[in-house]
Amino acid sequence: MQHIDSPFKAAWWGIALEDAGLGSVRPDQGTYGEYSYEALPPLPCALDGSFSWLRQYAPCDAHVGVERGEDHERVVSMLLADAVAQRVGLPREFVAFMRDGSGIERVRSNTDCYIDLCQAPVPSPIGNGHLVRFFADSQGCLFWYLYVPSGSDDHCVVVSPRFYGLPEEDWQDEPPDHSELRFCAESFEAFLCRFVLENEIWLLTSDGEELGPFERAYVEGYGVDQSHP
Repeated sequence: MQHIDSPFKAAWWGIALEDAGLGSVRPDQGTYGEYSYEALPPLPCALDGSFSWLRQYAPCDAHVGVERGEDHERVVSMLLADAVAQRVGLPREFVAFMRDGSGIERVRSNTDCYIDLCQAPVPSPIGNGHLVRFFADSQGCLFWYLYVPSGSDDHCVVVSPRFYGLPEEDWQDEPPDHSELRFCAESFEAFLCRFVLENEIWLLTSDGEELGPFERAYVEGYGVDQSHP
């Protein structure tokens, strides 16, 4: 789903990339910043649902599946069953990734984000569809969701500092501000690819390591003159 076809405003909530020479477009705004979606560079790979681009990264111990790893398979099964019962069509690429531990083990996060699946789709407060929470910041700063329109096999990814899930999960005292929901990716794979790229760039530059061709292509895609600070 393209952002112009979604019921949400578009923005990319992400990490700063100043150390990669992108201070003018990705300045430090704290743990996360709200950056222009329209200014994001194109993804330097083909997205076909196979996640073949992810295989260039080696599995690691500190991956995004560690936090809820013991319950992951059980929650995936519950989510799939409930989605069928509610007639919510989960994207095939999303289901494939969540069932593939080898893919999850290749995703790192500099802010310790982790896979946080809700066991059932919940009605979206904006638009006509459902939200499926699948990712969370370790401090509860942000949460990422699939948005699946009713009666459609299309989807997108949205992000919000507010928590949406089952009533028994809710832990936030104040009511959510639904206007804070933002469209951030046209598909689950597009979101994951951009998330992986930006976190790898941050981790590599922070460690003083050279960027690989994949990461360099993404940085160069911003079109920023890096010859001057």
